[in-house]
Amino acid sequence: MTIRNRISATIGSMLIFLIMILLVVEVVSRFAFGASIEGVIEIVGIFLALSVFAGFSPCEEAKQHVSAQLVVQRLPARAARIVKICVYVLAVITVAAMSWQTALNFFDSYSIREALPGASFQMPVYWAKGGVFVGFVLFLVQLIISLLRPEGKSKTITDERR
Repeated sequence: MTIRNRISATIGSMLIFLIMILLVVEVVSRFAFGASIEGVIEIVGIFLALSVFAGFSPCEEAKQHVSAQLVVQRLPARAARIVKICVYVLAVITVAAMSWQTALNFFDSYSIREALPGASFQMPVYWAKGGVFVGFVLFLVQLIISLLRPEGKSKTITDERR
């Protein structure tokens, strides 16, 4: 796995760990003191979204995305390769458009210093939108690499341990 994807996967894992800690503290607080900790639910929601986007690129590099191979596996090898290339081209176009829109959303949010409504304190969300943008860009880069790399040339974690 590339260093860029190791970092992304580590960040995603750390965010999930922080979600677990925050939720345990929240439950203990409610049980022991009868009160919720302000902003925990909002932070958990943001961390959950960021952990998902941090995992896209490492998952693509390791070829662990869910895919339906029912039709493709019945095609001749050449036709299956053409279908796979078309799917990757469509994915690159889609993720590029989503990256662009996410960047615009981040810049808009940053310019107005957007915060989550409802909390008694202002929880800024522009940093989370920036994290989503970074996750999309990493995913886009990995999709392009997967499109250009021949089938058998990708390295996964299991390959490195052998």
